[in-house]
Amino acid sequence: MSQMNAYRIVDWGKGAYESVPVPEPRAGEVLVEVEGAGLCASDLHFLHLPEGGWGSAPPWTLGHENAGLVAALGDHTSRFAVGDAVIATGIRSCGSCRYCVRGHDNLCGMATGGRGAGIDGGFAQYVIVPERELVRLTTLAPREAAPLADAGHTSYGAVAHVLDRLTPDATALVIGAGGVGSYAVQYLKLLTAAQVVVAEVSAPRRAYVTELGADAAIESGPSTVEAVRDLTGGRGADAVIDFVGNAASIQTALESAAPLARIALVGVGDADVRLSWAKAPAIGAEVSWRMGATIGQLEEVVSIAERGLLRIDNEYFAFDQIEHAMELLGAGELTGRAVIEPGRTTTA
Repeated sequence: MSQMNAYRIVDWGKGAYESVPVPEPRAGEVLVEVEGAGLCASDLHFLHLPEGGWGSAPPWTLGHENAGLVAALGDHTSRFAVGDAVIATGIRSCGSCRYCVRGHDNLCGMATGGRGAGIDGGFAQYVIVPERELVRLTTLAPREAAPLADAGHTSYGAVAHVLDRLTPDATALVIGAGGVGSYAVQYLKLLTAAQVVVAEVSAPRRAYVTELGADAAIESGPSTVEAVRDLTGGRGADAVIDFVGNAASIQTALESAAPLARIALVGVGDADVRLSWAKAPAIGAEVSWRMGATIGQLEEVVSIAERGLLRIDNEYFAFDQIEHAMELLGAGELTGRAVIEPGRTTTA
């Protein structure tokens, strides 16, 4: 059996390169040769999990933002041919549960144990993907498209969730302008006429989202809520999307919301939500936790990107530079999205 190199969580709290067998697709599955695999803060989260901190024990290969070329087809597959360019959803789903059949496949019970998050992902030359979880690429190169599998996809799902609150006189607040939040800013400007306000701790990222069209970019901190109130005539934001998810950002989200606002909590910061009657959030506001987006929404994201309506800023790293890329991400030194190229090494 052929072997390939992979970057894996080999034990709780430990990542390393390992040689593993090239997988073979079973019925309904596709073997994808990975040309680009996005690096996400979730990968750092998985890498530093304590023992028992996830439902699936190591080892597994990281990488949940995967795009590449179809390399082999399992039985009972018909949508793709060898050589087709594809992108895989960042979330796994069964296709037959009550959520999947109603179009909410991102809420499937399998969603929290997907590729790179409990089973083998795309930080390797090849990855197995069920055919139903693949979307065709026509003009985008796979390595360019890879971050759309999660960063571009999850942010789109969050924006779609709050769209009905965003009339032309409304305000959307985005908390966190990293690789995911910056896509949300673009979708908000494409899909609404609302004022878009971003709260972000990093000055370079605030400048970046201003380039992307944000109407205001304010510094995250103790004065964020007051600044949002000032920008909205005291009312607050009609939609809030929190891409940070720590105690401070969630409190900011709750206190910044206007009456009848919709608050989407996306970031995984391991913080509790504390609600205060008639104070935070405002009366009539809704709070929900978001998990990715649907397969259909990934198709919409690819359509937007392939029409040239989405700015994609990637920084590319060779396969043997994964740990260096992780260091840069952890230090907050990446403005766009890091993409690993498993087929390229610095020594090649």
